[in-house]
Amino acid sequence: MTTKLTLSISEETVKRAKLISRKKGKSISKMVEEYLDSLSEKEEQKESVVDKIDKIMAPYRNKIKLPENMNYKELIAKWRYEDYMNEPAEAYKTKNKKQKK
Repeated sequence: MTTKLTLSISEETVKRAKLISRKKGKSISKMVEEYLDSLSEKEEQKESVVDKIDKIMAPYRNKIKLPENMNYKELIAKWRYEDYMNEPAEAYKTKNKKQKK
């Protein structure tokens, strides 16, 4: 079943859409429909990634207890700082030389 939809689009965009429509041999309605379908497919894929992660993590949900007041951003910053501080000075100098080239 199809339904009519009214859009407000600039004249220039409509002209370009008509040119593309002729080249592709498709109606503007069909092109808009395909575009919107592609957007919804991308959204569904994003959701499916989250679902996959949920499935992987499900067995661990009630087994791992983390403090409620844990600040993950601070924790990550601390780990990065510790990694930076533990890195040998020679390695840092080598990285800088490579970046300057």
